[in-house]
Amino acid sequence: MDIFDADMDKMRSPLAKPAVKRVHRVGVLVCEEASLASLGLLMDVFRMGNQLPGLHRFELTRVSEDGRAVSHADGDLRVEGDASLLRGMDLVVVPSMWTMGPRAVERHPVLVAALRDLPESVLVVTMCSGAYLLAATGRLADKRVTTHWMLADGLQARYPDVHVLAGENLVQQGGLICSGGSLAGVDACLHAVQLLADRRTAKDLAALLVTDISRGPQSRFMPSLGMRRHADREIKLIQDRLEAQCDQAFSLEELAEMVHVSVRTLQRRFLAATGMTPVQYLQAVRIERGKDLLESERLPVPDIAARVGYQDRVAFGRLFKKMVGMTPAAYRQKHQ
Repeated sequence: MDIFDADMDKMRSPLAKPAVKRVHRVGVLVCEEASLASLGLLMDVFRMGNQLPGLHRFELTRVSEDGRAVSHADGDLRVEGDASLLRGMDLVVVPSMWTMGPRAVERHPVLVAALRDLPESVLVVTMCSGAYLLAATGRLADKRVTTHWMLADGLQARYPDVHVLAGENLVQQGGLICSGGSLAGVDACLHAVQLLADRRTAKDLAALLVTDISRGPQSRFMPSLGMRRHADREIKLIQDRLEAQCDQAFSLEELAEMVHVSVRTLQRRFLAATGMTPVQYLQAVRIERGKDLLESERLPVPDIAARVGYQDRVAFGRLFKKMVGMTPAAYRQKHQ
């Protein structure tokens, strides 16, 4: 033993105890409807978390309905056990089912029941359409939820007792965490890491993943003008008018007169066709036009606000941040 080692031995207290690693048990649902990319993504997040220095470690357990390997379109998926294992987890993650959420609910009643019967202390994360399985348990009744913005209407129609917030990237209600599109699942997993471990671990993991710990609402990626898949020709005429003259003010009476219907009928048909009210649609058109001007013109923000129908710059900035997730100035800087 050299002098340095001897000195270190003297400094060690006989009462000192080595720090104990904290293991967080993470259950992952696996079924044939699951997106393979979503499964791989969530498992990579927690496996990379295990590469960080510190005391927090994540133990992954893949679970199928009956404990058997899952015959997936992209190859057989190995699991460690059946749905009964979920009760012993600290966190359960439901991957995206992409467009097969309703089918997954119908084909996997045991997984739905297992999610329903989880203790309140177990965190649950759903990625994208994985929210269908959690909604089927009844645990989301009267609660806020999100999913991919393109699937939001279908989820709301199937489960009218939940409150679907299509523009949100992440929604937490107690121990239930729902995320939007596929990559929003990374945000959900990072949020779960923060709850299980601490914010420092979550931030370090985000840096390792080359992402932000929070990336704002998914409304930034929603088509601001809506998808014109409806067949209501008269509503399309109104959409054309609003888009061509978005800097002008329109009354509901004036729009209703264009197509010779009552205001009440206009509102009902417009909402059914576009998913928005006429006022919301005009706001979306103005914000989309404002984004174009911020990217292509050097006009001051107040001038851009006026060009799209807002004389009050503050009102424009407030609405812009709500719909886009950042201020007009920040948006311009990002897209220069």
